[in-house]
Amino acid sequence: MTDSQTFVEGMSRLAAGVSLVTTIGEDGAPLGMLATAVTSVSADPPTLLVCVNQSATMHADLIRSGTFCVNVLGEANAEIARRFSSGADRAARFATGDWRRVGREAPVLADSLVSFNCRIETTVPGGTHTVVIGRVVDLATPPVTGGPLVYFGRGYLHG
Repeated sequence: MTDSQTFVEGMSRLAAGVSLVTTIGEDGAPLGMLATAVTSVSADPPTLLVCVNQSATMHADLIRSGTFCVNVLGEANAEIARRFSSGADRAARFATGDWRRVGREAPVLADSLVSFNCRIETTVPGGTHTVVIGRVVDLATPPVTGGPLVYFGRGYLHG
């Protein structure tokens, strides 16, 4: 039987793309967290999933809002990823970057590789996390300049 610490060490060796998942808080303020556990579920209908730690400060707001955006980060977004990975700078997280928002929709990072705006279809508990399955209602694919931002060995890799 593998213990959780050994499992976490093993998972640190699984390279993954970095996404910034955003939503809107109950007070209307933008919220965001980094995620590497994002994948497609179906092309018809367009659906994806993201795994969110139940202890994440935005977990309850994300579920309550019923909407989220997965902003897939490129190497040009490394500084934004560092800002969102720091708990000390929460108030200034959205001060950097070209953020777009329509009404109470989740914030979209204009220069991400792709942004998937989603409506929550279902949630499934999974240990310490919630698997959030969302129907893609809109997506933005700005011109790509550079490669993806990848997380590996507890750090970011880019060109």
